[in-house]
Amino acid sequence: MRPLKNSLVPFILLLIVLFPFNFLEKGKLVLELNALRTSFLDAFFIKASSIGSGFSILFVLFFVILCFRFKWLAIFLLAFIFHLFWILIFKNGFYDGALRPLLYYRSLDQECLLNLIEGVKVRHVNTFPSGHTTCIFYLVSFFALLANNKYLAWLLAIVGLFVGISRIYLIQHFFNDVYFGILFGTISSVLAYYIVTKYPKLWHQNKIQINFSIEKNKVENQTLNG
Repeated sequence: MRPLKNSLVPFILLLIVLFPFNFLEKGKLVLELNALRTSFLDAFFIKASSIGSGFSILFVLFFVILCFRFKWLAIFLLAFIFHLFWILIFKNGFYDGALRPLLYYRSLDQECLLNLIEGVKVRHVNTFPSGHTTCIFYLVSFFALLANNKYLAWLLAIVGLFVGISRIYLIQHFFNDVYFGILFGTISSVLAYYIVTKYPKLWHQNKIQINFSIEKNKVENQTLNG
């Protein structure tokens, strides 16, 4: 099993540095980030938020299938199962119906404090954890483990952080939702990595081989005959 120090340090430090923010007054960061609104930040965070959607998982899945050994496909799929587990047990289980920021402030008759972005659909319930943040940190931590490069790991962690911030900026989640999304997403990939590498299988070394020789021969024959 490879040493994972290079892969995990950025994510561990991120969780440590952000931990104290969980004790701030509920919604404080939502209001502070929302107050910074500009047209540039609106566009930037809308795009950043889209990276954490389920479509990203499908895109990465095809990439992993085509480019890497089945060991990494097994890790990716097992991490996906863990990722779904966190979402189902908390968002659709223990915290089913928990109010998101918009409905929370509306219930306090303080919706006027929020500056909504035109065209952005703001959801009302099932706030914990942030599904987009859990998703993106499952993906970026997976690639950090795959690459095992400290510079790339930092870059991936920062990308994930911007997605998490976007969920607060867009008034979709509280900070706690995002923080535990970071935690759950990272744990998903780390657990999957340790399980798959601890119990190696012969088929883990296999890889899909795409044979372009037939098409290549056709092109060469056409060139010679031409």
